[in-house]
Amino acid sequence: TVRMYAPPGAGAQPIARDAPPSTPPGAPGPPGGKVAPGGSGGLRPGSSPHYALAQGAGGGGGDLDQPLSDKFHQLAITSAPGSGSSSTPQPEQIPRPQPNELAECLRWEAQGGQKPHDQCHPKFMRMTVNAMPISTSAKTKAGLPLGAIIQPLARADDVEVPIVNFGQSGVVRCGRCRTYINAFVNFADGGRKWRCNVCGKLNDVPADYFCELDGDGRRRDRMERPELHMGTTEFVAAAEYMVRPPQPPVFLFLMEVSYAAVASGMLRCVAATLQHTIQHLPGGERTQVGLITFDSTLHFYNLSGSTPQMMVVPEIDETFLPMPTDLLVNLQEKQEQLGSLLEKLPTMFASSQSVEVALGPALRAAMQVVQHVGGKVHLFSCTRPTIGEAKLKNREGGPRPSKENSDGKATSLLQPDCDFYKNMAVECSKQQVCVDVWSCGGSYTDIATIGQLAKHTTGSVYHYPGFSDVTQGEKLSRDLQHNLTRDQGWEAVMRVRVSRGLRISAFHGHFFIRGTDLLALPNIDEDKTFAVEIGHEENALTATTCCMQAALLYTTSNGERRIRVHTIELPVTSALATLHEAADVDACVNLIGRVAVDTAMSSRLLDGAEKIQNSCLEALRAYRLLCPPQAKTTSQMLLPEGLKLLPLYALGLMKSTLFSQAPDVKADERSHLLYLYSTASCSTATAMVHPRLIQVYPPQSQPPATELPRHLPLSTTNLSASGVYLLDDGQAVTLWLGHATPADYMQAAFGWPTLEGIDASTLRLLPPEATELAAHTHALIELLRNSRTGGWMGLRITKQGQADGAFQRALIEDQTKQMMSYPEFLVHCHRFILSRAS
Repeated sequence: TVRMYAPPGAGAQPIARDAPPSTPPGAPGPPGGKVAPGGSGGLRPGSSPHYALAQGAGGGGGDLDQPLSDKFHQLAITSAPGSGSSSTPQPEQIPRPQPNELAECLRWEAQGGQKPHDQCHPKFMRMTVNAMPISTSAKTKAGLPLGAIIQPLARADDVEVPIVNFGQSGVVRCGRCRTYINAFVNFADGGRKWRCNVCGKLNDVPADYFCELDGDGRRRDRMERPELHMGTTEFVAAAEYMVRPPQPPVFLFLMEVSYAAVASGMLRCVAATLQHTIQHLPGGERTQVGLITFDSTLHFYNLSGSTPQMMVVPEIDETFLPMPTDLLVNLQEKQEQLGSLLEKLPTMFASSQSVEVALGPALRAAMQVVQHVGGKVHLFSCTRPTIGEAKLKNREGGPRPSKENSDGKATSLLQPDCDFYKNMAVECSKQQVCVDVWSCGGSYTDIATIGQLAKHTTGSVYHYPGFSDVTQGEKLSRDLQHNLTRDQGWEAVMRVRVSRGLRISAFHGHFFIRGTDLLALPNIDEDKTFAVEIGHEENALTATTCCMQAALLYTTSNGERRIRVHTIELPVTSALATLHEAADVDACVNLIGRVAVDTAMSSRLLDGAEKIQNSCLEALRAYRLLCPPQAKTTSQMLLPEGLKLLPLYALGLMKSTLFSQAPDVKADERSHLLYLYSTASCSTATAMVHPRLIQVYPPQSQPPATELPRHLPLSTTNLSASGVYLLDDGQAVTLWLGHATPADYMQAAFGWPTLEGIDASTLRLLPPEATELAAHTHALIELLRNSRTGGWMGLRITKQGQADGAFQRALIEDQTKQMMSYPEFLVHCHRFILSRAS
């Protein structure tokens, strides 16, 4: 579908710099030539593209520049009111997400006899474009990001993941490229041979795997073997996949006990959460646990006896263990002792006055404890390390930089301050050790540097700025519970294979690469997501389809070695229109954002923002060139249906805290979000760039709510001074109160009659059973929370007129001091496209 908008007017300025983005080499000229059969692939409005082979797709033939003329007459196109004179698009025409729409990929039922479950479910592997350009030239001319978002252990309650055991004979694999047998291989020679769908090699079928073929050339037992008809399969790994006995789940808790950790309540909150959660840790009788605390000294705990024994090591220049064994114990055997220690821990350090922190030596000690077995280290810190090895300076301090130097200052704070933490992470990865960073600092802690521990070990970075047990304790506690009890694997590696003629050109996420393409993942959980970019190795693909397979070799918490395999098949097409209609906007934005994040962290923040803008402009420019001449002569803005939200999401990403130039953005806050986005699923990433805004009061339905009301555009024009609203950005739920919020609501929701003279952040909602409006507000909050996966979203309360930069940045359709409004950005995009098209 083509969308049309009113022509641009004067006054729009580029988002990032005065000079418009340059057109990449090889950009196409004006379209021309005959339309190839199959046209645009026939997508219905509002749906995601299918994976079946479109007519006219495949190797050879076809015109790369074919326009959309054979489809255009079927599309409803109307001119905007005021066309020719309006300076911005009409409000009712501006593309926005549909009501209650979350980032989801809904596949059509595949064509050509394939069943939907032949393909890997998009929760596990999601393509940015659900068709493959035939050549590098076609990819460049399409102007689309080409890659996939992979979440190998994603929680998918509605998707069956079958477990297949080949026994001692081993999993059937290609003898050349080592691709695993899957639903898209072809059998030949009466079933005695199978052709690899990645490299094309004709392999022998093992005698004990042989089955006759039916009249269509398919195995007669196809529907009895999950690996031959399902896109996701988990194989039981044979002994050849083990270099040592399966690793047990190991949890080592490394906790700061300085004055700040005690005073903020972090120590009490973490200890209490662990005390009530350790019994639910995965692994059963195999699970091992340990505890180290630190401030200016190191404290070890011997849990092997009937009573925990603390050993203090004041020497931090040369780290050593006071006892080489018994610092890790079996959880089932010592759960009572560990629980007793956790209960006493806050009291033991209640009078701590230590303000110095020796994090580097503490990490070395933790590594010595777990290096012989591997496992997961949970680092809980409040204070920037100030003594011993790997101490860090306060880089955020000093005078505020000038406007001209603000980008340089922000960029420098994204770079690691020293190599210790990355080097430590690389060593951890080699020993199958993962590190999760829990930062609860009240001031600058240098997450950019310390977060390297998580980045290279498949870990996570959590940040609770200005932590207070009263306001953020529940958030930290629930996040920790989810982290410890979620589905996860150990000592994992992952390899992604693509068909002959293609290659994986880049990886994005938290991992360490061994060799050129093997991702080392000491720990892998249901929330971890990776992204890959795909390129071409040859001038043109010759096959009509191509395949992509992601294989994760890991150990389950129960000690079984498994191989989870996700496989997808795509049509190869020479039709650029097919590529645009096969685009998945949520996956595209996820990949565009990851590339921009890596650019910002390795180069400059502004360069990352320009990557986002350029990617958006290039995709829209390429699409306009495909449209028939009669559409382009109207000077309307043309958007493909599948990418109609790309400008909105791109603008939201540039305005988000990740790339915002606002002076109130703290370095630790930005670094945390950059690490978070690097591992975010499509739904999480979309929520970060385009939050949901709903009205709480006046109620849109009879209280209490049973479903979410329609989503409001993210603009102050939709906020009433007498209204109450909820904003969900995937990380927190913010309750916004207009300055004229009626006393009836205030009394019913908070037991307080007015907002006058109150810091809204100190307000607390009454329990749901207190009043009908309190129940209504709680119900809406829970509906928002339940619609998200991953960590728990805490509640923030703010009010109109109260300084809240995060809430203001979420209103991405409004103009700011640094950036233009959404309508203005559409104008800017249109002017750029017209200038390049002419």
